[in-house]
Amino acid sequence: MKRFSLFVIVGIIGFASILLAQKTEITFWEGMEGSLGTTLQQITDMFNSQNPTIEVKLVFVGNGSELDSKLLAAAETKTLPTISQAYPTWAAALVSKGIVTPMEQFDGFNELAQEIYPAVLNIGKIDSKFYGLPFNQQVYLLYYRPAMFEEAGINPPTTLDELANDAKILTVTKDGKVVRYGLAFRDMSWIFTAIARQFGGGTYMKNGKIVINSGANLQAMTYLTDLVKNGYAYTKSGYFDNELTTSSVAMILGGSANLPFDLSDIAGQKDGIKMIPIPVGPAGKTSPILAGEVLLIFNTATPEQQEAAWQYAKFLLSPKIQMYWAIHTNYSPLNEEVLNLQEWKSYVAQSEYGVGAIADGLDNAASYALNLPYWTSVDSAIGTAFEDAVNSVKTPSDALSWAQEQAESIQSTFYEK
Repeated sequence: MKRFSLFVIVGIIGFASILLAQKTEITFWEGMEGSLGTTLQQITDMFNSQNPTIEVKLVFVGNGSELDSKLLAAAETKTLPTISQAYPTWAAALVSKGIVTPMEQFDGFNELAQEIYPAVLNIGKIDSKFYGLPFNQQVYLLYYRPAMFEEAGINPPTTLDELANDAKILTVTKDGKVVRYGLAFRDMSWIFTAIARQFGGGTYMKNGKIVINSGANLQAMTYLTDLVKNGYAYTKSGYFDNELTTSSVAMILGGSANLPFDLSDIAGQKDGIKMIPIPVGPAGKTSPILAGEVLLIFNTATPEQQEAAWQYAKFLLSPKIQMYWAIHTNYSPLNEEVLNLQEWKSYVAQSEYGVGAIADGLDNAASYALNLPYWTSVDSAIGTAFEDAVNSVKTPSDALSWAQEQAESIQSTFYEK
């Protein structure tokens, strides 16, 4: 009996050792800080518990450009992770090195692709192949303070004309000084692009040619510049934490992922905060701009690790996980099936912050960034032009002409290398 028990125990240990040896471990380089990182860890723990033969290990390596620069360095030293987040521009640079696995290579890609908004899925398309899958994508929208609108007796704007008029009505001056601006926005390229899209612009490449200096883009830049010149809008490069705390702005153009931080800024205030899509312009349709990262799987990993990473990526983009991610981070839910989930419908109905706006118009969305290796430099030129225009350093026309020239030079220099 003792001999039998010992045999059973040894067998169990041996079987467990085989299972352990068969577990595929993958590393995921990510840049989610604070509560975003906590949520990503919770989701990853769910995946690991449901997939006992796979172990996903999160490695926080810094956010934004820090993550991207480390990826490029790792590509040179052949120390890449299995899977990583990356901004589209840097994704294109990594693809050009031949180290990224096309997502079409994996079984089940077509089925997953059918669930993702086509316009959103295209964010990961580089050189006619889907090398990336969109993941943490925030939509740019309009935040407004409900109590201020009620006091003024006006409704939230639905068109850009109404937005301009509301900004004027909601601007308050005292002793010749503005104490509350109707609108605030950061003088960054993505804010300009978000408004340009409503004019039918915000697209900077056509048939391989730079098209920054277009009629639609000029209309958008003039629209925003006039609001600042007339004293109804306030702009700066940083966030509006203090302005929210002091209730010195009535509306803000910003990213959806800012909501948790904005709620912290206005804690205890009566004015509240709510989100709506950016009002439509001459384009006549809600045309949201997204900003965020895509998921890349590197071919430097073993085939088993790449397959495990694919299973993890599918999990991240599945309907219920996308819903969980959206609810806890305010990033947009990218799987179309989320809108059909009763839990999502209940969440939207019960929210006092207008959270449904983060999913509005995703069938017509676009990324503010182009999937080009030299896009970062072009984006910088657009941002500088916008900053110069709203700060009256250049006219909108001169600013766009300058950005066009800079971008053409950047493009030409890149292809001469």
